[in-house]
This record gives sequence, C-alpha cells and structure tokens, in this order.
Amino acid sequence: MQIIDKLIDELIPYANNARFNDQAVDAVARSIDEFGFKVPVIVDGNGEIIAGHTRVKAAKKLGLETVPTIVADDLSPEQVKAFRLADNKVGEIAEWDMDALAIELQELELTDIDMSGFGFADVTTLDDLDDDEFEDDDIETGGDNFDKVVAALSKLSSADLITMPEFEGNRVVFHVKN
Repeated sequence: MQIIDKLIDELIPYANNARFNDQAVDAVARSIDEFGFKVPVIVDGNGEIIAGHTRVKAAKKLGLETVPTIVADDLSPEQVKAFRLADNKVGEIAEWDMDALAIELQELELTDIDMSGFGFADVTTLDDLDDDEFEDDDIETGGDNFDKVVAALSKLSSADLITMPEFEGNRVVFHVKN
C-alpha cells in the first residue's frame, strides 16, 4: 500500500455519497489543522473518492492543494460500493467508555491542546460541577435518593476517582482521590 499526494482538484467526489457530512467539516478541519493530515483519502483508479469526502472538504476549507491518498485499485466495483458504506457505518457501532473518556479529557485540559469543537462538550466530569448546584437539603442519606445520587455520580466521573461516601448528618460527602 502506497500513500500518494494528489491534487484536490483531481479528486472526484462520489455522486451518490450516502453520507451527509457538511456538519462535520469544521471539526475535521480543526483536527487536520491541529494534528496534520493523518488519515489518507481512499480513491479508486480514476481518482473517485471511496472514503474521505469530509476530509477533502476540510482540506479545501484549509486551503490545501494536495491530500494524501491511497489508490484502492484492487477492489471490484461492488467491493468499492460496499466499502464506502461500511467505512461510514462501522464507526457508529462503537460506544464510548464515558469514564475513560472523562479521564482522557481531564488530562488534556492540563495541556495546550484545545478539544473544544470536537463534539465533547456534553462530557461532564466532577470538576465541571458547580459547588452551588447541589444544596445539602437536596440529598438524603440512604434509601432511593442515595441510590439516585450514586447512579448520577457514576455517570459523571470514574468510580475509581472518588472514595466511598461518608455521611455527615444529612449530607453525603465524596472525596476525590489524588
């Protein structure tokens, strides 16, 4: 397999592309700008795009003249059609481990890498919670309310990062491990 830089103007978008991708172009452009063009565009022997339509649009937005490509001239027309669909669909099958994701994002917050704009705004961590968001009277120890608080906390942060609850009167206190 060989990666070849090709002029963007020589690439042919697939006319029947089944994926709407305009909403992803800005995020992909930010990714290319931040990290470089790390995933080549897959084209057939004629230069028609098999996979990478969004990357090509993002490259145009960034003013790039060429993109890295892989020519998949070993696929039959049926395989090309199937690969186009499979390449777009398989990423949707995977799910995020929200606890691991929150940890990764927290670690990246300590760097100069800006992850805003990549679709992670809805990931909440314990550090994101406002201390005034919960009042002492909102939480009772024991019973269904306690179970609801524990369930909510398990969605917000890795269970490995917080200690077992301590009860102080009508308050439940969790300490963050160092």
